[in-house]
Amino acid sequence: MSQPSAKESACPDCGEMVRVNSLRCWNCGAFMNSELEQRYMVMQANPGPVILSEVPASEMSFMDEPGNDEDEGGFRLNSSVHSSQSVSELLQEESSPAVSDDPDDDFPGGPVESEAEKSVVEKSSRRAAAVEENAVPHSVATGGDALLDIAIQEEREHRKRNKGRRTTGPVMTVGGGLIIYCPYGCRVEVKEQHRGMTGKCPRCSAPFIVPIDPPRYKKSAAATTDAAAAASPSTEKFKTWLADVHLHMIEPEKLKLKADSLLKEFVDADLGFSPEQLVVAILTKKSGGGGLFSKGGEKKETIRENMIAHLKGEKSIDELAVAEKFVFTADEAHQIRVIQPAASRGASLFHGIPVFGVGRIAIQLPLNDKMTQPTYLSFGITEFWKFSKAMEETFGISDLGAEEGVPMEARMTVDKCHFSDMLVKSLEDIEMFQADPTAQLDVVAYRCGACRTVVSEPARNKEKLGGKSPKGIAKAKCPKCGQKMGEHLLYALKQDVPEPSMNEAAGAT
Repeated sequence: MSQPSAKESACPDCGEMVRVNSLRCWNCGAFMNSELEQRYMVMQANPGPVILSEVPASEMSFMDEPGNDEDEGGFRLNSSVHSSQSVSELLQEESSPAVSDDPDDDFPGGPVESEAEKSVVEKSSRRAAAVEENAVPHSVATGGDALLDIAIQEEREHRKRNKGRRTTGPVMTVGGGLIIYCPYGCRVEVKEQHRGMTGKCPRCSAPFIVPIDPPRYKKSAAATTDAAAAASPSTEKFKTWLADVHLHMIEPEKLKLKADSLLKEFVDADLGFSPEQLVVAILTKKSGGGGLFSKGGEKKETIRENMIAHLKGEKSIDELAVAEKFVFTADEAHQIRVIQPAASRGASLFHGIPVFGVGRIAIQLPLNDKMTQPTYLSFGITEFWKFSKAMEETFGISDLGAEEGVPMEARMTVDKCHFSDMLVKSLEDIEMFQADPTAQLDVVAYRCGACRTVVSEPARNKEKLGGKSPKGIAKAKCPKCGQKMGEHLLYALKQDVPEPSMNEAAGAT
């Protein structure tokens, strides 16, 4: 760490010394001023609308107006060129030879006898006469039209490739570049081919990384099956449900960038998946009774049963009797992205701070006309796996959150017990499982904090390490190094954990 100086101040996150009046820390990228950081987050959560200006009538011109025959480069469009001709016809015309009046001169094999050959000769003669009359070479007369058709075809292919692509990310420029900001807030324009590369700010010389292109999730084989299911009867829709997911509606002005600040700021919502739509339904509003009853006195389970029956009965979603609902199309569902955790602190919407709770996973729902503020869903790890599976089976979105570091399945570490030499499998990413209320964990072993020796639970019980119960394991001496074991527990998921089902809760199959 740098030595203290009158011209430097300590970073509030990493403690590194940074120049006074700097916007961000050069080491970790953290804001030096908390007030500026909160204002920046408010700006990020509420981007300004795009304003499109119309071209003044005085500056508009058309090709058929006088004075537009020549452009600035001195080029003139010939009036005999017709854009209705296709590229194949133009190429055929250019490659066709001019034919004289005497058929014997053009066909060495003898006079033209067939009607088809006579037609070709007459057509070629007319074209040759027209070209000679205009005194313009045929290749020149048709070259502009051919290039125009090629350009139009390339533009169509480009639009087809980019169809359905998300528009999130840095601001694009007219020249094909993009605008980013260095850690100190300087505006920098870079080229598209520089994505993923490191650079240096031309103003303050601060290093930065050009963000990569947003991911386009691959469509799995299930997407083809789901496309056919879209035309199936309505009784096959909304087969997949997730109940009591945490939904957070945030007011950016009141947001506190602090760990767990939004952990308890949520309402329960049910998610319904169909090939055409994703429904997020809030069954009841929170009230003095804990939100178990609606205003009409109906229980939450009764409202849920009525909601499923309503959606399976070919009735309109607009008439759904719930406290509040959000409906997203299949295209909007493809805009869903994981915002906690983030691949890097610089790319994080909340600067890497787990505002939705340590170990929890959060996604941002697409904004539409009916949403007045940013809305998010947060999950425990096992809940997120069910959500990710439903997104893949319904909309063909696979590996949601993988690029942000979210594990797609339970990852295990294998150790050997010191006493019995038996293999012990324990969970990695234990922080995520501990933050998931639906994950049931069992302690399977204990690890020494000094020498990393592992003792399985059966061996500890047999050797009475720490006493008859594992409560004294933290102060027990390690059988290998003699130091205190410490409280380093290794966990595994219970094998017989029943998966909660929305259909079971609603009494439907």
